[in-house]
Amino acid sequence: MPGHFSFFTQNIQNNVAVFDENDTRHAIQALRYQMGDEISFSDGLGNRYKGNISQIEKRAFQVTITQKGTPDYQPQLHIAVGIIKHADRMEWLVEKCTELGVKSISFLQTGNVEKARINLERLQKVAIAALKQCHGYRLPEIRTSGWKDILQENHRNRLICHCHTDIQQPSSSADGLSGDCLVLLGPEGDFTTEEVKQAIAKGFQCYSLGALVLRTETACMAIAARYLG
Repeated sequence: MPGHFSFFTQNIQNNVAVFDENDTRHAIQALRYQMGDEISFSDGLGNRYKGNISQIEKRAFQVTITQKGTPDYQPQLHIAVGIIKHADRMEWLVEKCTELGVKSISFLQTGNVEKARINLERLQKVAIAALKQCHGYRLPEIRTSGWKDILQENHRNRLICHCHTDIQQPSSSADGLSGDCLVLLGPEGDFTTEEVKQAIAKGFQCYSLGALVLRTETACMAIAARYLG
């Protein structure tokens, strides 16, 4: 039997999981899985499964589930970040956030954003590949969101990271980065002064990442690492 790999599907009914053509090429043709072999996979909704291959077709295969597991702790970190100009850096951000268990990633069109459109389908594929690689449980929700809409979202903790030293507002303690938490992070060039003031007026607390000015994707990793730590 092949080594330990992980797969992904949300097509699960009556204790049987069905895998698409891409996973069939990988598992059956490339890795040489056969009838009866045990396979591990996730539904991206916080559950992991084990099962045995029970049917193989040219463009799909089926697995009869023998075991289902759901971890007791699942992060509730929501990151809302300004759209990054370079697609490869945005894909890297999605990949690492998926590996770290971020629950959702919202890409924001803010005042200093230089790029208006993003390829959500491509980012979803990046997230699925990362989920398989790290044997993860949770596929983050990836979406675009308007600035006014994100300010209206209701979360237990709502934080904003920015570099405006002239804006006086008490910073959140480390305890604020826990539980159900939404963190706003700016694009290249940061949030505008007006955007920061709008967030504070809506009840967001400032959260400091230190004295250094971090790249957008680095700031996302710093937040995720602190949250999980």
